[in-house]
Amino acid sequence: MGKVKIRKIFRRESIRTAFIVYTFGCLTAALFTSLLLSGLCQLGQTLLYKKYASDFEGTRLEVSLDFCENQDSLKTDSQNSLGIQYHTNAQSPRLSFTPLENTIYNILNILSVAIVPLCFAVFIVITGALFYKRQMQKPLELLDHAADRIADNDLDFRITWNGSNELERLCTSFEKMRAALQDNNMEMWRLVEERKRLNAAFSHDLRTPLTVLKGQSEMLAKYAPQMSEEKIISSAETMRRHIMRLEDYVTAMSELQRLEDINITPAAVELDELLLQLQSTGKCLCREKKFHFSCPFEKHVCLLLDPSVVLRVYENLLSNAVRFATGNVSVSTECRDECLFLTVKDDGEGFTQKDLANAVKPFYKAMTDSEGGHLGMGLNICKILCEKHGGFLRLENADGGMVTAAFRQKTP
Repeated sequence: MGKVKIRKIFRRESIRTAFIVYTFGCLTAALFTSLLLSGLCQLGQTLLYKKYASDFEGTRLEVSLDFCENQDSLKTDSQNSLGIQYHTNAQSPRLSFTPLENTIYNILNILSVAIVPLCFAVFIVITGALFYKRQMQKPLELLDHAADRIADNDLDFRITWNGSNELERLCTSFEKMRAALQDNNMEMWRLVEERKRLNAAFSHDLRTPLTVLKGQSEMLAKYAPQMSEEKIISSAETMRRHIMRLEDYVTAMSELQRLEDINITPAAVELDELLLQLQSTGKCLCREKKFHFSCPFEKHVCLLLDPSVVLRVYENLLSNAVRFATGNVSVSTECRDECLFLTVKDDGEGFTQKDLANAVKPFYKAMTDSEGGHLGMGLNICKILCEKHGGFLRLENADGGMVTAAFRQKTP
């Protein structure tokens, strides 16, 4: 448990602090180790001296006695002193060492000096290796592995490193980058799939007017001289209607492209003013139906929204509700979780299961839709705009059709 706690403490410390601690520990350990080993070397030398110490002390005693008996024969004090010193050195214990002992003594003498830098060098290498292994090896391996997987377009993984130092923050930043790349890839994939479905729906809906135009043109080219004026005018009118239908489809496709490129520009909007505008717009669009507008929360607040986007979605939802309503259209608003919710409800037949699954797709038309000129783009446009604003579009059945649009507040 103690080792685990110490390791966790070091992981929480910054790399600079950990480096200082490791360095201080390295220098302290190297100093004590070098002193210990140097002391052992000197102890070895002392033991070699002590081995012949008794003989050396006996020799010194004989020299002293000999000097006392024959001091009159010596010439001067200085010469006597030199003679005694010379005689003593001649009897030094090292002269009694064997060749092996002399070699050992010399080696211990060299080691007692060289052990200090050698210990410091060894401990610096060991400390550097431990610092890398415990502080940097694992997160660097994680980042290297993550970089390889990102290079292979594999973003389905997570980068986690428990700690609070610089490397942990680097791993967290790398994880944010990976998550952003994954979200971008998913969004790109969604757009590609959406574009495929859009192109398929567009191609499918183009077949009918193109087939009609082709048939009418072939008939005119073949039978025009024999056809009556009324028949020719009728054929021309049919061709004109389908050409206008083609123009509507092209316009719708261009509109979708512009919606994909639209930028949300949030601004501070007073909610009470926005609600008054929504209420007046609802009364204008629902003149042939009974319209009810409710707002069960505090109105005097300020929201960061793009009012043009909110109004566009609201108008599309109201137009759909008016088209399917029997006699009543109601709108309720709610503000919570930093979102504005608009719920538009009609008393019509509601959505079928097929409608709930496909109503937000482009060019989808409900079986109950009686307006042949309707292209089926309204809910798809609302869905795109809501998602651009950080919200969503939800379809439900509640005694009729009910659609909820959510708009999340966005910073400018």
